[in-house]
Amino acid sequence: MEIDLKENLYRMRENYSKKPIRFKILPMPTWLRTTDGLYQIYKDKNTLFKYGKIYYAVLLQANVALFDPKARGDHPANFIYTTDEIGEENPEILKDTAHIIFSYKGKPSKEIPEKYRKAAEIVTAEYDRTSLEFPVTLGDKEIPVKFMSVMVFRKDIPGNCINGSVYPIIAAPDKCDSVIILPKKYWTGEFTAWKTGMP
Repeated sequence: MEIDLKENLYRMRENYSKKPIRFKILPMPTWLRTTDGLYQIYKDKNTLFKYGKIYYAVLLQANVALFDPKARGDHPANFIYTTDEIGEENPEILKDTAHIIFSYKGKPSKEIPEKYRKAAEIVTAEYDRTSLEFPVTLGDKEIPVKFMSVMVFRKDIPGNCINGSVYPIIAAPDKCDSVIILPKKYWTGEFTAWKTGMP
């Protein structure tokens, strides 16, 4: 099933603009400590809801439990995204970058290109929540790509589990580094069907 991702992004932005989140209680896993970098989302959430815009992000790595619809609990994942318009036209173009970074997981630093080195270290460590930005060349254009750890709240995604790699997120990169997956109630029916494989 093919869909116009750009059109669907615009429609999801419209859905959100009509009824933006003013206040939302984010569930907090029992394992999360205030010293964990993921705790920052609970501090930044109101900034996100007030200033955030909807973008597409591409999954790089996720806790294995998030792929199991029968599992419980919210867990972290690593995503990359760009605010460049190319991310609106074709977010899947970032899949290659995600695959490249993941391929360096566990590799010695000297074997990793400098611009991907820190991201690969974070993916390998799994508990490092540092946010990064680095340039990626796509065709004849260089675009800024942001890498970050995200708390995946199961209730916000169809099937309560990770399915596929492209997700709409709320981000306010000029205000904070945190992002949150756009709750599924704002998704278009077409995008939801594309994500879940349902007709």
